Amino acid sequence: MKTRFNIIRIIFGAVFFNLTACEGFTEVDTPQSQLTTPAVFENVKTTDAAMADIYARLREEGMVTGTLNGLSSLLSNYSDEMQYTGSSVEIMQFNNHTITPSNSLITGLWNSTYSEIYAVNLMLEGLQNSKSLKENEKARLSGEALFIRGYLHFYLVNLFGDVPYIKTTDYSANKAVSKTAQEQVWLNIIDDVTEAEKLLTVEYPSQERVRVNKAAASAFLARVYLYREDWVNAAAKATSVINNPKYIWIDDISKEFLRQSTATIWALHPGTAGLNTKDARTFIFSSGPPSKPSLSASFTASFESGDLRRTQWVRTVSNATGSWYSSYKYKQPLGTTSSQEYTILFRLAEQYLIRAEANAHLSHMSDAKADLNKIRRRAGLGDTAADTQTELLDAIVKERRFELFTEQGHRWFDLKRTVKAAAVLSPIKPGWKDTQMILPLPQSELLLNQNLLPQNPGY
Repeated sequence: MKTRFNIIRIIFGAVFFNLTACEGFTEVDTPQSQLTTPAVFENVKTTDAAMADIYARLREEGMVTGTLNGLSSLLSNYSDEMQYTGSSVEIMQFNNHTITPSNSLITGLWNSTYSEIYAVNLMLEGLQNSKSLKENEKARLSGEALFIRGYLHFYLVNLFGDVPYIKTTDYSANKAVSKTAQEQVWLNIIDDVTEAEKLLTVEYPSQERVRVNKAAASAFLARVYLYREDWVNAAAKATSVINNPKYIWIDDISKEFLRQSTATIWALHPGTAGLNTKDARTFIFSSGPPSKPSLSASFTASFESGDLRRTQWVRTVSNATGSWYSSYKYKQPLGTTSSQEYTILFRLAEQYLIRAEANAHLSHMSDAKADLNKIRRRAGLGDTAADTQTELLDAIVKERRFELFTEQGHRWFDLKRTVKAAAVLSPIKPGWKDTQMILPLPQSELLLNQNLLPQNPGY
């Protein structure tokens, strides 16, 4: 039986190298003629266009898309950030912790992510074989591809545990692919992103911050090292980004998610001038009870008095029967004369929180407090009252909750890595089981490739 990777190869081979009117190409103003494999890598303009198409895929589907099917929505439902009263059985399974291996959203995350990884590997192989591109062009584009490969596997390992780490487009290698142990997946991620950091340029390869550069790789490594509890390297990488003059702290919280934000490290272009991020369309509603997921009442009630994030980043909709709350970090669900908001994947505030947590673990208490207080003061709050190391670590995790809500699953991943998920979620999630620290592997994939067995425990 053909595996998913064989199917991807056939489909992607037809699409990627025969692009006509592709949105990724229009974003970089390239010719709309049919392209063949050699033609893609004959000059930097067409190769850049192919790379732009990979970024467009990230925006449109998979882990970090801003739609209801992306992690910003699904993992906010899976954690304690959101509640759901709509009609989607699949989203309700996330909200209630009753996910089955046949859930189409699980299958979609898996398939789209491995399709994107396959595209990245095609890019890497094409760059390696190119005789036309300059070495500096190949290096920079390879850095982008390696970054994205590590980035996508980061989400896969956090969601599913042991997963295949795919580095090739070779059918004979992929047709019987098996799981890679989590520890090796993490090592592969670090290897890919460390190499990307070396190859990427200081300047962005695009006019805006919609493709990755060296600092984006450093920011990602800071996150990876934090998850790996490598506190020294997490603090060092975060510091390198914080000290980079390209990234400027914004004191006005209302401007944090605007397109021109100087605190943005990497964002996704909406695709066409005048469009705005999909996140706004996903989270904003105008009447209740909403058919979309809404912020849970317990979450919105947990903000400290005077927290500007509550007034600036949360929108209240009320009628005679009740009140509901939407994430309002992005405020433009419709098109505007010029685009005002892009989906932000890395921003400066997270780097301060990473460094604060790492320094707290290293017993650098004053440094950790200084970074935490920078976040709190911008939110209109007083300095932390935390005194001991335990208190400070708890305060940092709490601050992450209110700073990073509805952003690519940060809350769920924080609950998981700090071993707080069961304590927080078991009282409020009717279907909670301790095995739900990882999601089920898609049933369709296990039928296609039995080397992926066994199914994750509890499913």
